[in-house]
Amino acid sequence: MLEALRNSVNTWTAKILLGLLVLSFAAWGVSDAFLNRTATTVATVGEAEVTTQEFGTALSDNIRELQRRTGRAISISEARQAGLDQVVLARITTQAALDEEARGFGLSASPAAIRTAIENSPAFQNVSGQFDRFSYESRLQYQGLNPSEFEETVRQDLAREAMLQVVGVGTSAPRTLAETLHRFRAEQRVFEYLQLDLASAEDPGTPTDEQLATFHTENADKFSAPEYRKINVAWMTDATVAEGIDIEQDRIVTAYGARSAEFTTPATRTVDQLLFKTEEEANAAKAQIDEGQSFDKVAEELGDAAPKTSLGTIPRSGLPEALANAAFGAKEPGVVGPVKSVFGWVLLNISTVQLESIRPLEDVQAQIKNDLALVDARNIMSEESVAFDDEIAGGASLEEVGSRTVATYAAIEAVDENGLDTEGNAITSLPQIPGFMARVFGATTDEDPIMIEADGGGVYAYKVEKITPAALRDLDTIKDDVIAAWQRSEREKALVEQAQALKSRLENGETLADIATERETTTLKSPALRRSSSSGVVSEAITEKMFASSVGDVIEGSAATGDGSYLIGTLAEIVDAGADAENEAIDRVAEGYSRQLANDMVQTFSRSAVDRHPTFVFPDVVDATLAELGQRY
Repeated sequence: MLEALRNSVNTWTAKILLGLLVLSFAAWGVSDAFLNRTATTVATVGEAEVTTQEFGTALSDNIRELQRRTGRAISISEARQAGLDQVVLARITTQAALDEEARGFGLSASPAAIRTAIENSPAFQNVSGQFDRFSYESRLQYQGLNPSEFEETVRQDLAREAMLQVVGVGTSAPRTLAETLHRFRAEQRVFEYLQLDLASAEDPGTPTDEQLATFHTENADKFSAPEYRKINVAWMTDATVAEGIDIEQDRIVTAYGARSAEFTTPATRTVDQLLFKTEEEANAAKAQIDEGQSFDKVAEELGDAAPKTSLGTIPRSGLPEALANAAFGAKEPGVVGPVKSVFGWVLLNISTVQLESIRPLEDVQAQIKNDLALVDARNIMSEESVAFDDEIAGGASLEEVGSRTVATYAAIEAVDENGLDTEGNAITSLPQIPGFMARVFGATTDEDPIMIEADGGGVYAYKVEKITPAALRDLDTIKDDVIAAWQRSEREKALVEQAQALKSRLENGETLADIATERETTTLKSPALRRSSSSGVVSEAITEKMFASSVGDVIEGSAATGDGSYLIGTLAEIVDAGADAENEAIDRVAEGYSRQLANDMVQTFSRSAVDRHPTFVFPDVVDATLAELGQRY
């Protein structure tokens, strides 16, 4: 709802601001717990305070939007794991810094400007495009705001927008730059060519033993086994510890009850309304509907006499009590009322009825069980990681560590840096810990195990027992593979020789069409390609040559198909856009770069505003606010 208003007063600076407000700055000051700060302040920005209500409301808005998009309940713990709380905190503290800057410049919005912005918001207008005070106040009620709070928010938005308009005004990209960039990007070229396939190359036969041995040695990188390491490893993470925890059914049932809100989709109604000044007018309209006239037809005939407003799909809490009782008392679509409201008499047209639904225990039992096991695992880990470290410090082997603690132990005979065994199969018994293989392959056999804290939680230790260096595989064991590779290599060389001979003929005046006729084939043409285009056949290397050539120049190179094919041909055409289309495109490029330059200026200004108004976050207050929200989500 707030976004709908902001969109209605949108300018290019406001669009830029949306991106700026999610900036996550590298370092926030963290206050000492003993500072004289009330428990209603989550952060200070210069002289301004960000309250728990502001933070809670902003985070709740984001969670509701995420729930709407995903179609499921989102818990506070999920939101925190996704970093949503930090994004919201970064956004509102950045807003506060910009508000402080605007105040410093003496910028403010007049009551008339605030009123105009609100009345022009589509979110608060009826079907006739007129401001609807009932819709305005009911939507604010749904957001937990009163008009004065919301109008203060609008005032701050307008002041920030005015300030950022000044910051970005006058930035424009030079047209010469736009022309150069456009022509560079938009230029297209066509390649006419013959495709030489490996099958057209003469069969090279079977290599001699000497040729095979030389090829085997000269292409050692193709025929070498990778470095392998024999390792022992012990590790514990929340997930591995949780696997061994058995959760009693009564705990699952209790947790299901405690988390019922998470598994409940609230009842909703999709509602349109007609607002009448008197009960008699409302009854007359209802009589027409009861006689078969449609709600929309009645609304059309009444026009401004009974403004129609779409309230959308809303839960019970989104309506005033009297309207909520009427709307949610209906068990099927239809028109209900008249209902008396603070603004007059209302007819409600309920187009869809969605009853409350609760996911049954059997559908969520596995999720709850896993969540409970992870909670238990984290508690166990705090003690077991100490025992893990003590065992290693005491000289225990990693196998003993695995048997004496809840750690998982594995002995891997041979693993390469990609986690594959000597047969090229993935080793599933390796710990799934970020950076683990990089550490193993950066270690030596002389190093003793030490406990390492894993990124993302958990601990592990390993010992490299043996290193088998990368080595050229014995020719006798891979002879057939080496022969096949040699034969393909010889055919590819033959194609290059064919292409070089054809290149000489083309450069001496013969045409590609004549050569194609001689070879009993046809010429091919690429589509018009840009520098960044790909045709699936024309490789990047050939495309690069095309843009360094003139029409008629001979170009050759390997095809992009990966099957050894080779292309030989000429640059056939340079495609220019029409003058009108080109001018329009240049204008778009110039406009795009102007917006980017303005964006850069606004971002630089916003970062400097944050620097001038240091931010201090109070983690305990943030945690307390999140805990309170957790009772609702």
